[in-house]
Amino acid sequence: MTENTSWRVDDEIELRLVQPNDDEALFRQVDDTRKQLEEYMPWAEDTKTIANERRFLEYCQKRIADNALWPVTILVSGEVAGMFDFHDFDHPNRHCSIGYWLGKNFQHNGVMTRTVEAAVKIGFNELKMHKINILAEVENKSSNAVAIRSGFHLDGTLRDHIYSAGKFHDANIYSLVDNKA
Repeated sequence: MTENTSWRVDDEIELRLVQPNDDEALFRQVDDTRKQLEEYMPWAEDTKTIANERRFLEYCQKRIADNALWPVTILVSGEVAGMFDFHDFDHPNRHCSIGYWLGKNFQHNGVMTRTVEAAVKIGFNELKMHKINILAEVENKSSNAVAIRSGFHLDGTLRDHIYSAGKFHDANIYSLVDNKA
């Protein structure tokens, strides 16, 4: 998809394609933030060990090779802080979706908004996407706020669209279109 393997967001934040040796640091962030992540991220319930995280990162490597996933580790001042990804690629129609999460000690200080804004530029310029979507549970105020602050348009609400924490939730769908294309 792109020849680069890392991208500088600003003086504090760097994005780096995930590597299997990120397993311990990412698992530590998942484990420290588990209660919050399990509320909105169904995968968190299945990430109980470093080995689970390692298997996921190995899966990511295969999906990168297939041009089906673009996952990056978010580094804040050199420390692993969370992940961002592009997924659900529709290459012929040039659109995809994004997902993201941060460890609790990195939240509420603009890290994710800056990450999303920088990654969207990568998505448009390097990955040649025309439209990028964000799906956020209506109740997930932080995720919705990131979408809005990053300039995404609320396209609508999908009823009972995401199953997490043992029940179905409505989800807001946001989009951003590359106006240069």
